[in-house]
Amino acid sequence: MGETVSFNEEINSQFLNNSLILTADSIESLSLIEKSKYQELIDFLKEKNKVFIEDKDIEDFLKDNGKNENALLVKKERSEKSDIQDYSTKIRKSINGRKIPAKEHEAEIKFTKNIKQENVSEGSIEDFIRLFNDRYTKMKRMFKERPSTRDFMPIGDALRSKKGEEASVVGMITEKNESKKGNLILTVEDDTARIKVFFSGSKELDEKVRHIMLDEIIWIKGILGDGIIFGKDFEFPDLPVSRELCKSEVDLCSVHISDIHVGSNAFLEKSFLKFIKWLNLRMGSPAQKELASRVKYLVIAGDLVEGVGTYPNQEHDLEILDIYGQYNRFYELLDMVPDWIRIIVSPGNHDATRSGEPQLPVERQYAEKIYELPNVDMVPNPSFFEMHGVKTVVYHGTSIYDFVEGIAGVGHDKPVPAMKEMLRKRHLAPVYGGKTPISPEDKDYLLIDNYPEIFHTGHVHVNGYGNYRGTTMINSGGWQAQTDYQKMRNIMPTPGRVPIFDLKTHKLSIMGFYSDNGGE
Repeated sequence: MGETVSFNEEINSQFLNNSLILTADSIESLSLIEKSKYQELIDFLKEKNKVFIEDKDIEDFLKDNGKNENALLVKKERSEKSDIQDYSTKIRKSINGRKIPAKEHEAEIKFTKNIKQENVSEGSIEDFIRLFNDRYTKMKRMFKERPSTRDFMPIGDALRSKKGEEASVVGMITEKNESKKGNLILTVEDDTARIKVFFSGSKELDEKVRHIMLDEIIWIKGILGDGIIFGKDFEFPDLPVSRELCKSEVDLCSVHISDIHVGSNAFLEKSFLKFIKWLNLRMGSPAQKELASRVKYLVIAGDLVEGVGTYPNQEHDLEILDIYGQYNRFYELLDMVPDWIRIIVSPGNHDATRSGEPQLPVERQYAEKIYELPNVDMVPNPSFFEMHGVKTVVYHGTSIYDFVEGIAGVGHDKPVPAMKEMLRKRHLAPVYGGKTPISPEDKDYLLIDNYPEIFHTGHVHVNGYGNYRGTTMINSGGWQAQTDYQKMRNIMPTPGRVPIFDLKTHKLSIMGFYSDNGGE
């Protein structure tokens, strides 16, 4: 019989370095094994692809080595706390003595305009009318606030005006066609009437009009004809060219991830555990640990789990077949994040909530333990909030594929051009009836009616970064190896790359937890 084993840094590190997570009960069970046998135990566990080690795994090892099958019965009863929670507590105790700026400052987070359960409509025709009226009213106000576009008239008045005069209108694109010569012909309407718009001009204008999409609202200037405007220029609602950016007064950071897909057999769990280890200041260079010590917020933009029945024959791609089991494993992972980090969790198209956007938070019945974590906020998709005053928009990104189909040159493997168009159009999913299911609410919760400093999406599993008029654009990639679907579409995912945003300086850093060559 081996000597009594206490939880200490040396033993824990030996297992962590082999990507094995000891639970409270398994630590106690180590007393049944000689220390000289630990490497043999590690090899045994790795051969069985274990990550979270329980007492049953120790028992299986003892059986294989001819030990007494009832040896584990002598240990004390299980703690009522979960194994992972106990382990997380011990990690936190081990770093209590360090100077951690993120721990010294309380979270300052303010949520704005997000849909709630009580706001959900019944999906009637009247709800659709209210949705588009709300979109038009708010975007019309945006154009009114800009000196260059404020002088426009109702379309009904334009139709009654003298032909040959210059006029400008603001309307929604209801039809988009091309003439035989390739010129763009639009049907545009507002709450007074509809009118045709014909664009023909310089190469610069011809290139510009290619970015117009159905159902969006634009400002148009041109010459009046008989029931038509000969367009000479147009503008999107857009962000201002320059503005004063909101910055945190204290030196803290936010970390942005998405598309974890817990439950998939392609989920890169070992890489994700390295990420959690870094958040706990237990991995990385001194500079990387210093960066981790300033992480105050962890923002997750959807597809927390792989889901069940999301697509045909999905069961062949699942490591965890049950949706409850998938969210339970996700809870175990979140519970290992330091408790001073505020976690904002938004759903995606694989998660257990309605598919129509805006999506409500993950349903509580599937993720009860996650809701009980004191440092977690379960929010809708999209979600609008401020972190230490820094305005943030988080959107899973389903509509990126509408932009791929609607605008030449926007690719599914390059998310930033699509994100830029969302900011220019001030809308996350302008097209109705495309790739993105839209739920008709009394308000348009997909409208970008603020000037965000951070715009964070996911969905396409490909990292992307950029800046447009002061807004930092982040697509956070994912934590899933290449799937058969991605192979079919020639999509090369970039997993395990984590963007870290400095809320004080707006500097963006990237850390990698997955090696393209060496795997996990």
